[in-house]
Amino acid sequence: MAQLRGLDGRWQPRCELLAAASLKDRLATKLANELPLPPKLYLEVLQRLGFVPSTPELYERLLDFYASQVLGFYEPSRDTMVVVNLPLPSEEESSVVWVHELAHAAQEARFGLPTKLLSVKDNSDQQRSFSAIAEGEAMLVMLLLESPSPPPIESLEQAAQALVEVSKSLARSANIGDFFVEDLAFPYAQGLRTVLSAYKKGGWPAVDGLLTNPPTCTAHLLFGSPCNHLTNRTLPPVPEGFQELLTDSLGAWVVKFWFSQVAGGEEAEKLARAWDGDRLRLIRDARVPQRWALCWKLRLKRQAEAIWAQAFVRQHVSKLLASFRQGPPPQVTVVSEGRTLTVWVDWPAPQP
Repeated sequence: MAQLRGLDGRWQPRCELLAAASLKDRLATKLANELPLPPKLYLEVLQRLGFVPSTPELYERLLDFYASQVLGFYEPSRDTMVVVNLPLPSEEESSVVWVHELAHAAQEARFGLPTKLLSVKDNSDQQRSFSAIAEGEAMLVMLLLESPSPPPIESLEQAAQALVEVSKSLARSANIGDFFVEDLAFPYAQGLRTVLSAYKKGGWPAVDGLLTNPPTCTAHLLFGSPCNHLTNRTLPPVPEGFQELLTDSLGAWVVKFWFSQVAGGEEAEKLARAWDGDRLRLIRDARVPQRWALCWKLRLKRQAEAIWAQAFVRQHVSKLLASFRQGPPPQVTVVSEGRTLTVWVDWPAPQP
């Protein structure tokens, strides 16, 4: 590992062997620290926005699934590799787990990437992009060290895709919803594609460039698009009597997944390719906590795309937001100003 990535051979990150019986509680703490909201409230947000169906005990299912799959993880706040104390079928499989977590520890030591990832909880698109670079590089290190001789790039891509497909199959069988299946796979599949592309062009110096300055949006990973995030200044202030729940950026990958559920993959990808920044604000009534409202701003690259997108979003977004509140469907308004669309959902009058 040290030789492959140019580290001092004396470098020894801290290690912790975690009892298997403690894993689920540790993962619950990890989720609570890394998500922008308490986990159950975050899942309610995803359900109300139409990313996941209403599923009984979804949080418990997720924890059970993660606990069944996680063999180790890296904690940047403690600069510690944590490996679960479980018997593995072979020494080779055990070494793979250690190598993957060592790669993350090295990313922190050399580039501070895991800490950067956790510092952008208010921008899930940027966080997802950083995660893809971190996981892609760790996958590349793992696959190279697994092989007795340097393998062809094509075989690395095939091996990685096989691992991703196995992971997706296991996630589907756990009945945790397509969003989590795809979201779990994205950093590994797309991350390795991006890191391999850099590796083919410029070797490890090019990969180090990605780790030093990772792309800040999934649009860049998917389409090579520039990362032009909207800021909070583009959003309306929180109205009197309401509380802010979440302010976030969805990004091209999430926009593509979201609309593909109701419009098909081709048109959803067209919208994602036209993405030039987005920002949302989710609020709730301080007196009636179940009363929520949403403002989502989406900017498109060109005026012609904005005209098409307004009709497309207006046609489909109400279906996605059918579970936004109990009872009758929410009041949804889509307006356009230049290249920017604004989606208002149950926003208290008067709208800005």
